[in-house]
Amino acid sequence: MFFPCPSSWLAPIHLSVSVQNLSFTAGQPFISLTGPSRRTTPGNPVPFNCTAGPFSSWDFNVTWMKGSDEHPASAQHLVTNNQGNYFVTSKVWVTLTLQDLLLEITCEVTHRALGEPLRKTMNLSQVLQVVPTLKITTKTSGTYIHVQQRVNLTCHASHFYPSHLRLTWMENRHQVHTVESPQVTRNPDGTYSLKHTWQAEATLDGSEFACWVVQDEQPPFRANITLRAQPRKLTYSYSLQGPLQRSEPGKSIQLTYVSSGFPSRHITVTWFKKNHELPKTQTYVHPSGDTHNVTSRVLVPLQADDVLSFVQCHVSHKSTLVFQKAISLDQYLRVPPTVTVSQSSPSSDLVVVTCLVQRFYPQSVHLTWTENCHTIEGAEQLTSKQNSDGTYTLESLHLVNVSGPGSEQVLTCKVQHETQPPIQASLILSAEAHGTYKPIGSSDACLIFVAFLLGFKVLLAMSFIVTYICRWRSR
Repeated sequence: MFFPCPSSWLAPIHLSVSVQNLSFTAGQPFISLTGPSRRTTPGNPVPFNCTAGPFSSWDFNVTWMKGSDEHPASAQHLVTNNQGNYFVTSKVWVTLTLQDLLLEITCEVTHRALGEPLRKTMNLSQVLQVVPTLKITTKTSGTYIHVQQRVNLTCHASHFYPSHLRLTWMENRHQVHTVESPQVTRNPDGTYSLKHTWQAEATLDGSEFACWVVQDEQPPFRANITLRAQPRKLTYSYSLQGPLQRSEPGKSIQLTYVSSGFPSRHITVTWFKKNHELPKTQTYVHPSGDTHNVTSRVLVPLQADDVLSFVQCHVSHKSTLVFQKAISLDQYLRVPPTVTVSQSSPSSDLVVVTCLVQRFYPQSVHLTWTENCHTIEGAEQLTSKQNSDGTYTLESLHLVNVSGPGSEQVLTCKVQHETQPPIQASLILSAEAHGTYKPIGSSDACLIFVAFLLGFKVLLAMSFIVTYICRWRSR
């Protein structure tokens, strides 16, 4: 622990905590240099700390160098221990630039008792992050892209640092290929670039392909492109319909494909989910004048992990694919949340009650806190975060003071999701035990519990009065 001294440096500070922390360092002088714990992008300031000691006197000097240029210190502190040794810590803030990838930060400490200065150096590239610029290019063998033609898609990630990253190809929001450490090329400015090619199949309705790049577990950077094949010259119209309301996992929904204008009745409709053909399909072809109409229905079972899933409808005429469409299941799925409450005690008087709302979809929820059935205003509610399976998680915190007198407190977290009945969980806190967890199922149970506590105390009082009267009469 270090404390600031006056600018004159004539009054070193003697503190027992500093002595305890520094007494083991008596002996040859040392120097240490530390930087920020996480990487930062150019344009942001980052701190560096330099510590040196022990010295026999305070007449020393600390110099900071960024590359070959001197950099002014931001703050400096002096500490002594009970052996009369002096220790110094100096702090400097450096605003990073792209050019700093090739530079160093140096801390140098001089003292008359040193034969040569103490010096410590750190590469600024250790704390610098440069995000990539992304784009996707295509290369085809002809002027037009035909159905089922394979097309080379190339993802270009340019001028990033450090070199390690993860690259993922997505097709219609579905992961199709991941490379943990793709081959990179170093640029003259110290950054890196890469190119990665993925072969995709062209479809009539078009597919959206995306290249995702993740650096150090940061949110992904992405580039998108839509690949669409040239349609066959068939004059027909179609519609693809699903239910109007969302359904929960475990239920099945019906998707319907309707089309008209086919020149013959040789029409096949196939439905796929996660690249597996769905069995419960009914397809009907009806003549209409010189053309034919087709209606196809399929039952799709919903699962909790279907937020990122899709169903594909393939339509073939005389064994030639003439139509395909991917339908995202997230528009028909509702995953109800699980709600739990827990507590932690940062001090003897305060309790932090946390409401964790997990794995729900869609994102919109309304959360309210009640204390003994009274709504609490101003409770902290954070923005929901998306999970890897597409569902969302929300966490809300409430700080409770349990130092004052009073009976148990019933804290309830109530979550309204879509138009469904609210889901809630409760926690019972007391000043003696700092709370015990007890779930309460219905919205009226809170009132019942409070009434139970009051009734129990009334019974205790009546028992005391009756006992006292009986003893008084027996005298």
